[in-house]
Amino acid sequence: MEKGTSIIMIKLGVITAHHSIFEIKQIEPLIQDQCELTFIPYRLIGEIQELYERNHLFYDGILFSGALGYNILQQKFTEFTTPTYFLDIPEGDFYKRLFSISNSNKNLNFARVCMDLISEENNYMGLKGVLKEEEFPFCLQLEYTTALYERAFQQHLSLWNQGKIDLVITRISNIVNLLNQAGIPNIFIFPSKESMLEQVKHIINELQISNLLENQGAIGVVTIKGQENMSDLELKQIMLHKALLEFNEKENVLSVIQRKHASFEIITSQSDLKTLTNDFTTCSVLQYLNETLPFHVNIGWGIGTTFYQAKMSAQTANNQAKSMDLPCAYVITANEEVIGPLGDDTCLHFTNKVDPQLQKLSETLSVSILQIKKIMALISKLKTNELTAEDLAYQLGLTLRQANRILNKLEDKGAAKISYRKQEKLRGRPKKIYKIDFTEVSIS
Repeated sequence: MEKGTSIIMIKLGVITAHHSIFEIKQIEPLIQDQCELTFIPYRLIGEIQELYERNHLFYDGILFSGALGYNILQQKFTEFTTPTYFLDIPEGDFYKRLFSISNSNKNLNFARVCMDLISEENNYMGLKGVLKEEEFPFCLQLEYTTALYERAFQQHLSLWNQGKIDLVITRISNIVNLLNQAGIPNIFIFPSKESMLEQVKHIINELQISNLLENQGAIGVVTIKGQENMSDLELKQIMLHKALLEFNEKENVLSVIQRKHASFEIITSQSDLKTLTNDFTTCSVLQYLNETLPFHVNIGWGIGTTFYQAKMSAQTANNQAKSMDLPCAYVITANEEVIGPLGDDTCLHFTNKVDPQLQKLSETLSVSILQIKKIMALISKLKTNELTAEDLAYQLGLTLRQANRILNKLEDKGAAKISYRKQEKLRGRPKKIYKIDFTEVSIS
């Protein structure tokens, strides 16, 4: 390794049938400088979920030797908490093997072959366009259940006993012994060494990039809320510093805590920040400080590809938090997504990037770009573009007067139309509803 460079060593857990370990081990020497493979074998399909749940947190990624294990788990989990992959057989590999099989068996009739690796799901590997209907092999339609081995074998056996097939081409390594014992000629097909290497290198690259992103710098800027009297600032900052140190003694996720003129700057990583904020939904640091201290604080978190970007974003996020009435925390991600206030039902997601069209829309409406972005995010969140002044005030942290002023501007410029809704069980005038549609505004 050259001086000044570093390679992230990836740990990959390989959940595989015993029969497939030898195949995958062929590529191990070719990736050993970038990836450490640990084989986690199973004999029964019913073991797959337990093996995954017991092992996945110890690896950067999990690799299945085929689609079987992956699809079994996909039925159990809506998403994988650990990046999870499987080795596929590319069409190029498939046709090379078919050519080799055909060349070795000159009299082979593919209409008398049974395959369990092609199906409608993978478009029959393109065979529909190559073979005539009367030449087409038998194809097993298998469900990904714990009974798959037995059902696949029984279907092969039934076709063999009926005299309909001369050969089985299988992707299921754990039925090879059963086929051999039954005297059924068979060929186990697996991705080639070259395609395995290509697939695993792609996985390694993806995980290395992911790890780099997870280890991007994240900075938090903590300020005391409503600090107008400077006389007791020194005492409050001492108390705040002590509370931050106490929090870190428990959680040990803040790399640096340093005092600035009127704030504290805390440094961590993106992965630790995601833990601290429960994937940007709450903020445990804010909660701890506001419960521990006799005064309230605001926190702005920033993530960036450089510490400068993270710091600038953190300051912007802190300013956004300061603009709210209640103490809160905001996050600005590396791609400039603004999220906040964390832990509040008024939390919104919107971009911090300036779009030229949005700039023109802001100038036309005489409403700030930030407020327009927040209104767009609110419409997306509530899944309706019909809002009241009370909705806008509550969700955007505005006074009712400020909300009415914005809505009146939108109405004047044609971005909002007024309708009225009768208030049940209440006397007085119907509630005024604004139907907002920014596409109705003509901007040049």
